[in-house]
Amino acid sequence: DMLAKSPNDSILFNMVQEAERRLRDIHLREEEQGKDIPGDDLVYTKQFLALSKAELYKMKSTFKSINFDQKGRISVDDFVMFLREPLTMSPFVKQIFALSSQTNTVPILDAGSTLKAIAIFCMLGCSEMLKCIFAWYDIKGFGYIENREFLDLLGIFHPKHRDDRVVRSLKNADLPVDGTMSFGKFEDYNRKYPHLFYPAFRVREKMRDKFMGLHWWKRKLAKYEEVRKQVQEHDKREDERENRERQQRYKVSKDLMKQGTD
Repeated sequence: DMLAKSPNDSILFNMVQEAERRLRDIHLREEEQGKDIPGDDLVYTKQFLALSKAELYKMKSTFKSINFDQKGRISVDDFVMFLREPLTMSPFVKQIFALSSQTNTVPILDAGSTLKAIAIFCMLGCSEMLKCIFAWYDIKGFGYIENREFLDLLGIFHPKHRDDRVVRSLKNADLPVDGTMSFGKFEDYNRKYPHLFYPAFRVREKMRDKFMGLHWWKRKLAKYEEVRKQVQEHDKREDERENRERQQRYKVSKDLMKQGTD
């Protein structure tokens, strides 16, 4: 209104422009922060797993069975104890929640963020699980971690190396002499000594069992694999069709050029 009364006031015009810019910045920040709010996380979980209302309600009911504060939130340690895992596994479980957050930090562990993390983590296959574990230390995605980081990881999975199998594996393991380990070598250790990373897979199985049950996840994963294969077959057919059309166009172009020379 003030600007309408004084349209030629450059100072007032600049003040209005600045106010509008700040308001726009505030809205953008709110939208960015809103991507990770509990409501959106529940919508994401429902869509990601193609849950029915009854299934989403069941998952939320399981979450409510965990001890939480007055605001309906839980701590990482609360979740670890709910899974009946030793608290030494808390750093790993914390990473599970961090990887499901857009900011790569541990979100508030309310129903939304918890179920979102469970949905993502429980859908991981063996190879994806290993990539997830490896990425915990390979933050910048260079494709390698240091030997000491590998040993730190085993220290979390096997505190104080009380497991005799772990001790024997470490003695037999030929750690890279340059002090760094590629993901290929990391996978190789899992094939040779599967018990080294077993605790991570144990956590995944417990999460599946607690939330919806192992049989439910088995059916969900089978359905996902079926859809994935259908998509691959469709893409393959599309590629073959495009190749045929490309060859036909090439043939027609070649015939036209030949006719032109004749």
